[in-house]
Amino acid sequence: MKFTYLLSLAFLLSTPLATSHLFSSCTEGSFDSAHVDNLLVVRDDLSPLSADEKLAISTYAGFLAREFPRIALVTKDEDMTWLKTIASTTTDSQSLDDVLTTLPCDKCTYVLCKIGDNSTSAALSFSAASSDPVIVATDAIVPMLETHGIKMIKNLTDTADDPFWALDQDDLTFNSHVSVIQNAMNPIPLADLTVKCGALSWWGWGDCEKDPQLPSLPARALNLLTKGDSVVLGWGGGDDPEWNCVHASTRYGAFGMIATDQAINVGILNIDPKNVDITPQKPKPAQPENTDTPKHTVSFVMSDGDNVQWVLNDWSAATGNNGWWSSEDRGKVKMGWTLSPSLASLAPTVLKTILDGATENDQIIAGPSGAAYAFVNDFPDDDTSTAFSTETSYLMETAGMRIVNVLNDEGWASSVGNLLSQDNIDGVFLYEYNGYSELEGAISFVEDKPVVGGRFNLWSPDFYNVTTLVEALQDLPNLDDVTSSDGYTVIPVHAWSHTVSDIVAAAQLLEEDGRFDIVLPEELLSRVAKNVRQN
Repeated sequence: MKFTYLLSLAFLLSTPLATSHLFSSCTEGSFDSAHVDNLLVVRDDLSPLSADEKLAISTYAGFLAREFPRIALVTKDEDMTWLKTIASTTTDSQSLDDVLTTLPCDKCTYVLCKIGDNSTSAALSFSAASSDPVIVATDAIVPMLETHGIKMIKNLTDTADDPFWALDQDDLTFNSHVSVIQNAMNPIPLADLTVKCGALSWWGWGDCEKDPQLPSLPARALNLLTKGDSVVLGWGGGDDPEWNCVHASTRYGAFGMIATDQAINVGILNIDPKNVDITPQKPKPAQPENTDTPKHTVSFVMSDGDNVQWVLNDWSAATGNNGWWSSEDRGKVKMGWTLSPSLASLAPTVLKTILDGATENDQIIAGPSGAAYAFVNDFPDDDTSTAFSTETSYLMETAGMRIVNVLNDEGWASSVGNLLSQDNIDGVFLYEYNGYSELEGAISFVEDKPVVGGRFNLWSPDFYNVTTLVEALQDLPNLDDVTSSDGYTVIPVHAWSHTVSDIVAAAQLLEEDGRFDIVLPEELLSRVAKNVRQN
């Protein structure tokens, strides 16, 4: 029997949501199980496919995932790790022709584009706004599609120089809760999620806020989103996409950005979280303090866990001692890990797998800056800030996170008040955008809860390496004064220049010194709340 896609996109986007949380608009009405009985996996790692085929497969996979995940793309063995969290069994496939033979589609058409220019974004947007399945295609695969009876519905190759095409079409309606900014030179990541969620796909080829050639594209795209209930996925262009795009998304009232521009199968992993039995982290037993000989309390925190495309790729890859979460040294030293709480809604089985694999010496905290990467001092109004904080609280509670690492363009402790008004958030580790540790370990109390600035960065070559970091800690004045900020140090660990092995090396040197306690983030906050606040 041929597969026929029946779910209406209009229904998907207009049905009232029982609970409005991140990505509810993408999963409402989808399958009611945490597992797929048999997932067709297209093994690009075993038999390389062209980009044309992979784009077509990803868009078709996105349509199917609106109702039930049936197809996934595998580019390396590690991709199977996450797919196995939703699939009981898998069947290998090695071509688009095989996919359409195995899962034929009576109602499919295709939209024609050319990979690498604005027609790609236009075609993805057109496909996303369609109720019936529209495969994004290039000239190279047209003959094969037509042998399967799939005909062209629209030719968009003439939109190569028009980044506004999708925005100018009055008959196209997009999801107001999710937007995707993705480089047309690399359209395969997020193609499935774009189509599944019915999201606008756009690329400005420049700064999100200041592009002299396309001054209104980001504004028009971001203005489609519901203020205080939306998010941007992907990553931007320009000389500094992080600074500009995070600023733009928060200033327009979205919750911020989730870095996913190199992530595949996100639309497949984006299943309804109510079907996933996530076991939240539990509080760890307090670590005794030596009151007779006070010690300096130190907590290491690995950076960049908010970067979901990294988490789904190298972060968890089996790279031994040189790795991060997969490191053979993980668990030897108490340390914190930033992780995007959005995974609770975006990819709940991934979050479950990570939490289930944590050791007693691992503590997961919310990555910058909560529900998404945001500069929380940039939200346009208090309502948006409150909505962001409420959603962050919900996602953190699902994961058992009780600390949020906030990254602001300015280190204003006052900007985290709405976050700390949430009952299940115990404190904030506050970094400034430029340098992470410009607050030099300063401690404030907001809503009667601690806000602790980073003191020293394990970050080479810009700041400290293992040896110089230990020397800097040893040289601190009043390092054993537990009644002030002098007695506590949060160390942001730069993920791109240091590994778990480096943390272990630094911790061993500090323990040999005898004047330092290496603790989990929650223990450091608990000591600050007890010893500093009462003074």
